[in-house]
Parts: sequence; structure tokens; C-alpha cells
Amino acid sequence: MRLKLFSLALAATASLVTGSALAQDKTLKLSFYPPAVHPMVGALEAWGKSLTEATGGSVKVEIYTSEQLGKAVDQYDMARDGISDMSMAPPGLTPGRFPIITLTEIPFTFEEVGKGSGSLHRWYQKYADKEMGDVKLCMVILHDPGILHMAGKQPKVPADMAGTKIRPANGTMANYLSGMGASTVQAAMGEIRELVERGVVDGITFPWNSVFLTKAESKLTYHLDVGMYTAPNAFVMNQSFYDGLSDDQKKAVDGHCTPEWSAKLATPWAEFERAGREKFANLEGHTLYRPTDEELALWKKAAEPQAARIFEGMKRLGLDGQTLLDELKAEMAK
Repeated sequence: MRLKLFSLALAATASLVTGSALAQDKTLKLSFYPPAVHPMVGALEAWGKSLTEATGGSVKVEIYTSEQLGKAVDQYDMARDGISDMSMAPPGLTPGRFPIITLTEIPFTFEEVGKGSGSLHRWYQKYADKEMGDVKLCMVILHDPGILHMAGKQPKVPADMAGTKIRPANGTMANYLSGMGASTVQAAMGEIRELVERGVVDGITFPWNSVFLTKAESKLTYHLDVGMYTAPNAFVMNQSFYDGLSDDQKKAVDGHCTPEWSAKLATPWAEFERAGREKFANLEGHTLYRPTDEELALWKKAAEPQAARIFEGMKRLGLDGQTLLDELKAEMAK
């Protein structure tokens, strides 16, 4: 009898231990504001599949594209507030809010990105808590350098932008172009074609191949053939969602929120964008203009106020902008 009671107690204890070790099944709602045809969707699906496998199937990932859960400008707050469990947030759409990461937006800072997303992640994780402390940073990516695409005329120097109407990529580019005398029009990606066709905007700043996603390529026939800017996106996770994971699930998530995964995620997008230049070069009726050294110097000179503006925003965080920018450049050069 005593042996039977001991066996029953041992079985009950084993059951409790097993139950406490079992992770609760979770579904991670991932908000990805670009359209479902975006080249990074496949990489995100691979990321989600890998995470699910690493958690023994206990964490599944659902991807919501095309602003299904909310506008691009709201993605950070959506993750912070739990509307999404993770979002791809574009810091550049909320100028001044994230001055550290928007160092990458200073025009002509990174004309070639290469494998820069992994480098950016390694650098930024040292500073993320200073401006993104209310979420868990998972990944950081840079898109391949964006280009100025115009309808109607070919700009060669900044003075040619006076009086034009441009849909900029972010707040930094809006300020940059405004300083040249252009007016800027904010619009979602899905609105660009109509705005160009109606003449509401004369041009856009976009990476090469993404112009085809707007379906406005037939009107945007003049291209300044130089990488003018890049922009970051941060994949941020709701802190409560992360805190509610088991230790094993957290370990798996941490293993999928790394510089290596940032690079893996960004690579398909970069390759996609680079292929767009050749498509435009072979497209009848399009002009790709490479500025002379003197003209390029004028474009770069016009960018200097943007660096000063971002550096000023970093002072409120007690940071020296030039020092951090030098650190980032050194990391990107490795």
C-alpha cells in the first residue's frame, strides 16, 4: 500500500513538472506594411517557419501585409500597444522621434549598403533602449539606396528641384528636398500611381525596382542615377508578448532576433532593388543621368543641414551625433 501511494505521488509530481515545462502555444501576429508582393515576404515566411521549428511548434507566425492592421506611420505604436505582436516600423515616418537610428537617413551617407543591415543591427542594439525602450528590438534592416525618379524633366543639380512637387520617402528626405525649393506630398505607396498620373506629384524618391510596384514607372521616365539615401526599418516586438513566453520560447525568439537574421531578411530586398536599375536602363523612353563630380558635390552639400538637424535631435538624449555616425560608418565598413 505504501509503495502504491509513493508511486502515485511520484506520478503526480512528474505530471506537475512536465506540465510546468510545457510551453503555451502562441500565435505571433506580425504586421508588415508593404504589399504582399514585396520581395521580403518570402524571407519573413522563412523566418517564421524557422521560429516555429525552434519552438517545437509552440509559436506560430501570422504575417499581415498591406497595412491590414494599421498604417505604416503607426507600426511602432501598434507593436508597443499590442495591436500587433511584432511590426516592421519605419522610424523615418515620425521625424525627430528616433534620432539615433535615423542617422542612416542622412543623404549620401551610405551610397552602397551591401550587407549593412547586420552591421546596423550590431551597432544599434547598443543604443536602442534610449529611444525604443518600450518594445523588444528584434531586427533592423536598411533598404538599398533610393533614387530620385521624375516625370517631365531631368534634374541635374539641386536648383532644378525648385517648384517641383515630390513624394519623399521619409521626413529627412522631405526636409532635404524642401531645402531645394521643392514642395512635398505625403502619400501611401498605393496612392503614388494616381498622384503621378494626375500631376499632383512630379517625382518620388524610391529604390529602383520598387517603382514598378507603384505601377507609375511609365510616367517616371527621368532618373538621377546615384544612390541618394537609404532608410531603416525596425522589427519591434510587443514587450508583454515576449514576457509571456516560456524560457525556451524566449531563447528561440532571441535566436531569431540577431544581426544575422537582419542580414538574411534584408538581402532579398536589396537584390530585388538592384535588378531594377537594369530594367529601367533597358526600358524605352527612360533616361538615367549620372551627375558629374561637380554636380554630385552640390547634391551632397545640400544634405549638410539634414545631418545638423538630426545631430541636434540627439542632444536631448545626451549623445554626440558625429561620434555615433563615425561609429556606425566604421561598423558598416567591416
